[in-house]
Amino acid sequence: MNLIQQGVCMEKIKEVYVVLENKPGTAGKMTRILKKNRIAIYAIAMFFDFARMYVNHPEKAEKVLSEHGYQVELRDVLRVILPNKIGALMEVTTKLGNAGINIDYLYGALQEKQKRGVVILEVDDTDLALDLFRNHRFFTEDK
Repeated sequence: MNLIQQGVCMEKIKEVYVVLENKPGTAGKMTRILKKNRIAIYAIAMFFDFARMYVNHPEKAEKVLSEHGYQVELRDVLRVILPNKIGALMEVTTKLGNAGINIDYLYGALQEKQKRGVVILEVDDTDLALDLFRNHRFFTEDK
């Protein structure tokens, strides 16, 4: 059972960072490789020359994408489960900032009707962030 299943709102995961060419078809080619290898993408942020992904098998994704000529790295990031309530993201970002932890980037999404969503973030002190949120419960959650 992972930490999220135990009710903790934050855990360290591996993110797949991939350098991409900025041309049509690049995203389709990369995601086709992952699909053929039964790798599910749970979250993705794509920019003009790279992608960051949270996938079900990060080590396997790194291997198969490398075999296809991609420059790939695995990076430690945090996965945060947020209640779908106004102020939940503010609560996380404020708590990290008050502890002096810088957020290098974050991405995530959820649908309006979902009760919870996922945000992926990279911070400059992962271990301190994990300690800060070890027993955290959101004030925005319904009791």
